[in-house]
Amino acid sequence: MMEHVFVINSYFWLHSFYSSTLPGNGETLIGTGYRPSGGGKGVNQAFAAAYEGCYVEVIGRIGADYAGEMCRKECASVGGIGCRYLQRDEEHATGSGCILRDEEGGNAIVIVPGVCDDFSKADFDAAKEYIKKCKAGGFQLEVNPETIGYAIKESAGLGVRTFLDPAPAIVLPDDLYPYISFIKPNEHEASILTGIRVSSYTDARRAGYCLMEKGIKECVIITMGEKGCVVVSRDGAYIVPCPQVSVEDPTCAGDSFAGSFIASIAKGKTIKEAVIQASCLAALTVSRSGSMYNCFFDSREQLEKIQKRYLEKIEYEIIKI
Repeated sequence: MMEHVFVINSYFWLHSFYSSTLPGNGETLIGTGYRPSGGGKGVNQAFAAAYEGCYVEVIGRIGADYAGEMCRKECASVGGIGCRYLQRDEEHATGSGCILRDEEGGNAIVIVPGVCDDFSKADFDAAKEYIKKCKAGGFQLEVNPETIGYAIKESAGLGVRTFLDPAPAIVLPDDLYPYISFIKPNEHEASILTGIRVSSYTDARRAGYCLMEKGIKECVIITMGEKGCVVVSRDGAYIVPCPQVSVEDPTCAGDSFAGSFIASIAKGKTIKEAVIQASCLAALTVSRSGSMYNCFFDSREQLEKIQKRYLEKIEYEIIKI
């Protein structure tokens, strides 16, 4: 039986610029490439969750423009993603973004939310009958944060396990934490949320426990790029290393991790199993270039190879801290 999940949609028309290094303040560089594409944390979570075998509804707003139509077309072509609750806004444009990438895998991103800022409580409420069927839901902060807070609380009240990718990072209201089942900040985001500068596993452990004390219900996952991630729950803390792959493009690693984790939780996997599965999909994503839309849907064989190598040794490499 296919499990049902939902994600709060964010979709932007993205302009990616490639250069040997990232420019400094006031610096102009000659680039090596350019690629336009669609994407966003919300829709990327949906792609990953659908890839992992769940049925996903995206809930949110898109503009009545080219980018909005591309969002619908991409979701339809992937399969397993519904757009019944994706409102078409005639007055506001779909968001846009600029991504700078260098040859070492570094990147810098600026987004203009556009219609995402107009996502309303009424938009969310319109999907409640579907949400009641879901075991897990995905949230991020590229959409109106006030409505996101409302949606997380309402979802928790309906018995949904809620997953928040707190990016772009902002200080969250203290009363929101008890409604969040899982939160996945990176080092930078964890530092903003807790005031603890995160640069090591020990720092991440401290930040994780700080977030648990704020009220996170199940666990904190602090992702640390090639260092893997630190998982903190009421049962303890441990490091999960990431699979070793050749990195082509790191941009969407966190989004694929999030969507995979949501799907695994909906399917009844344990937190550790879900983190391991998500780590493999994130590794596959960074090993390929391009948007999430075309990144891994033709790559089952490659994913299976990553999983086989990873699972042969991962239980020996998970370290309690």
